[in-house]
Amino acid sequence: MTRPWSLLLDDAGIALVRRRLQLLRASQQSTTNSPRFKYGPGASEAAVLVLLCNVNGRPSLLFEERHRRLAAHGGEVCFAGGKADAQDPSLEHTALRETHEELGLDPGSVTVLGRLPPVPNKTATLRVHPVVGVWTGGWPIEPSRLVLSRAEVHRAFALPIDHFYDPAMCESLPLFRDTGVSVPVYRTDKRGLRIWGLTAFILNEFLRAVVSGQKNGDFMNEGVS
Repeated sequence: MTRPWSLLLDDAGIALVRRRLQLLRASQQSTTNSPRFKYGPGASEAAVLVLLCNVNGRPSLLFEERHRRLAAHGGEVCFAGGKADAQDPSLEHTALRETHEELGLDPGSVTVLGRLPPVPNKTATLRVHPVVGVWTGGWPIEPSRLVLSRAEVHRAFALPIDHFYDPAMCESLPLFRDTGVSVPVYRTDKRGLRIWGLTAFILNEFLRAVVSGQKNGDFMNEGVS
């Protein structure tokens, strides 16, 4: 994966992330080269929040480790999120609501920039929509001080974006389901904790298309001469 420009979460950097998400959405609607997933009949909608934030002065992404006693995906790393409720006016609202419930973050302090293409869960019963946002609250996020839903979340942590471009942080490149796409298993800075599966796929798509600005192996045409 191409190493990105030095991403800053200033007005110019945020505008570029928004633009790249728009280009990605347009390309997904017009190309046949992107992965096409199969869903089970009556698949439900879900959303997760891919949250950009400055932690210790470095552009980072926020993750959570699910509580280890959970029957489904206990102890795994994920983005905050969950199933859409009938009362949710949008999938963006779903992602923000679930993040507030799990991590205590104020939805009014997150600016939504766009979405990545949806991905199915392992059983193809959920269509998971990754919503990309940036933290615009008046205080920096300190993951260790967030008010967690202890029934669901063991801990929250952030990793700088540069972390994922260090070859030592990528352990292997297994194929993601039936897409033919190789997705890294990422190491974290927590002993023995890895990012893999659906979360790794979403993360890889974000890094490739939004941070590095690549689409189907080529750089996006951003209208810049």
